[in-house]
Amino acid sequence: MAAAAPNEIKVFTDELASYREHTLEVHVNKASHPGAKAEDQSTPLQIMPEYSYGIRRNWELSLQLPVSISHGSSDLDGYRVELQYVAPHDEDEGFYWGVNVELARNTRSGEEAFWSVELMPIVGYRVGRWHFAANPGVDKAISGSSRATNFQPAAKVAYQAFGWNAFGVEYYVEAGPLSNLSSRDDQSRVLYLVWDGKIGKSEINLGLGRGFTDASDRWVFKMIWEVAFK
Repeated sequence: MAAAAPNEIKVFTDELASYREHTLEVHVNKASHPGAKAEDQSTPLQIMPEYSYGIRRNWELSLQLPVSISHGSSDLDGYRVELQYVAPHDEDEGFYWGVNVELARNTRSGEEAFWSVELMPIVGYRVGRWHFAANPGVDKAISGSSRATNFQPAAKVAYQAFGWNAFGVEYYVEAGPLSNLSSRDDQSRVLYLVWDGKIGKSEINLGLGRGFTDASDRWVFKMIWEVAFK
């Protein structure tokens, strides 16, 4: 069965820090309440600052510090390091591909700490004002009692309506162990209506999600705020 909404609710695309550029992202999400079959029945406010640096052209290195806030107390849920590569491509039209690899130390409240790795392929396509992206990702615990490899695909469709404003949908699935996928009712499946835009020098992603199974959170608000600097 699926756990609570993750700290990072994001479809990876070809957006990454330029060479020698710094970026700061802050991820925020909050679920209204969990589904009846959700493994984790808590719905804390989750805040995760993420610092990224363009270590080479088309390469980005990131550090994440996820925090959960519940009942007036806050807990650091570990730390993560991500390395992302996107192959050179036309940024306005056509196909692109890349990959994001994450190493994480997870220290969730009430659980034994463990290490995990995540492999997130990135495929996308732009045509006219439309942008399509998919992440058929997998996540594997490499310490602790459970060593299952879990399938966690995500996808996005967005339309550039005017200026820097794009509207679309994002879909996230926690499908369970890759070797024996969970039944549909035991998978977390959440669809978000999203807006991507700019306010000053900041880039914003706002989304409101709705879970469609008993293992999904009912409603989830998410926001990603990003600013770049040299």
